[in-house]
Amino acid sequence: MPQGYVLGVGKTRFGPTSKSLPALAQEAIIAALGDAGLTVGDIDAFIVANYLGGPNEGRLHLNSVVAGLMPGTHLPGWRVEAACASGGVAVHDALLSLSRYGTVLVVGVERMSGIPGMQLTRNIGMAGDLDLDQGAGLNFPASYALVAQRHMDAFGTTTRDLELVSLKNHDNARLNPLAHFYHKTVTQADIDAGVMVASPLRLFDCCPVSDGAAAVVISGASRGDRSIPILGSGLSTDAISLSQRTVHTSFIAARNAAASAYEQASVSASDVDFVEVHDCFTIAEVVAMEDLGLCSPGEATRLIRDGVTSRDGALPVNASGGLKAGGHAIGATGVGQVYEVVKQLRGEAGDRQLAKARIGLTHNVGGVGGTCAVHVLGSAS
Repeated sequence: MPQGYVLGVGKTRFGPTSKSLPALAQEAIIAALGDAGLTVGDIDAFIVANYLGGPNEGRLHLNSVVAGLMPGTHLPGWRVEAACASGGVAVHDALLSLSRYGTVLVVGVERMSGIPGMQLTRNIGMAGDLDLDQGAGLNFPASYALVAQRHMDAFGTTTRDLELVSLKNHDNARLNPLAHFYHKTVTQADIDAGVMVASPLRLFDCCPVSDGAAAVVISGASRGDRSIPILGSGLSTDAISLSQRTVHTSFIAARNAAASAYEQASVSASDVDFVEVHDCFTIAEVVAMEDLGLCSPGEATRLIRDGVTSRDGALPVNASGGLKAGGHAIGATGVGQVYEVVKQLRGEAGDRQLAKARIGLTHNVGGVGGTCAVHVLGSAS
């Protein structure tokens, strides 16, 4: 039985912009309501997902800010923060709240443009452990570089495998009008020229800094053929620092969230047709595929090399371009993944439409596997 239905979706383009946080949120909300054929008066509650509004712009009470975009409604509304998993957690929260509210609006929004580099790095780093990580100078590129090194040692993963992830996702983003790298070609020569960020990760192994917003309208009842069932929703959390874990080539929070979502949906990993995973770094896509049970540990690279994860492969991964090339507007990312899966399931994805899209999955991670939300959407039959 579906946990809920997505009635409408909306999204801004991800990438640098001069638009404010409220303006971005408003654009996505209007698009989602229009897509659902609803008005603000049809909404019973709303949830705002955001991570950096406080440290970046001094904006923390964003649910009240968004309420100001819907004057006179006085709806129940709250803000969700779970680092880069904020959007996915907000969708999970919305599904739980359907026991009380009939129709819930979720909007994820983030703005990072114009923040000095060192300040932005520090603010993003707040998703890590202050004592165990930040105090030692360990940032997220360095943390994921450690994951990559361990994966290489354990399974023979190579830098070429990571390059193939980057090339694939940039090729997909070229076809996505809302992607950070829309219409931008990234070649092997570009990747080769990329500077080293944290060995073995180079520039094109890392997602860009993006602004943007995405919104979804979720209800306990379907409103016709364009309503997409959410079959399962899993959420799990782990200790945030790698120093507190014994395994670094897999994230237990992702494995647990996926297992919960599959069980609720009464499906297995083999039933999934396509996925949108949290590829903040190229190695994160490799780890995600294995954590989701799409392949055995150490086997993701074989699927990548064989083209299985390409748009025309048997198991497309990140047809949107993912975070790597589609953009990572942190608070909006998990909601944006749901947007993409809904568009694919409806057959509305345009040039990037997949040939087989019956069951799709989203995988949204906060920190280095500290929090993970997984959603399974698609045919309930």
